[in-house]
Amino acid sequence: MKVYLAAPMLGVRRALGLVRRIAAALVEEGHVILTPHVLDDVLDVERGVSPREIYERDVRLMEEADVLVAEVSYPSLGVGFEIAYSLLRGKPVLALCEEGRLERTSALIRGITHPGFRLLTYRTPEEAVEKLLRELRRLGENRLRRG
Repeated sequence: MKVYLAAPMLGVRRALGLVRRIAAALVEEGHVILTPHVLDDVLDVERGVSPREIYERDVRLMEEADVLVAEVSYPSLGVGFEIAYSLLRGKPVLALCEEGRLERTSALIRGITHPGFRLLTYRTPEEAVEKLLRELRRLGENRLRRG
């Protein structure tokens, strides 16, 4: 599947190590990461990419994606936008949140009842990857059944 991987970019980037592990596991499973820039240490804006260019690129990539995978343990306006946009466009969204950060995660995100949304909590990076891959396999099987 084509995966739009979303993670905080300007705020707290403590989850970057986990996001990199997730990306590696997704590629190993044969998925395509549409957003490799979220794995970089240097931000797009630091490279001179304009906010408008970032918006246009990211919307195009969300449209191309089969699924959005978001790390939501730390607040991010951008990730919130990406989740809402994807759900409104009918894309499945899998959100990962560290168990110890769940109560600090947006109540709005925790309260999403949209049928295309799943919030997966994890204690360890290994558990995060395991739960994510299980859900992606389930989504893939459902897509095959629908034809």
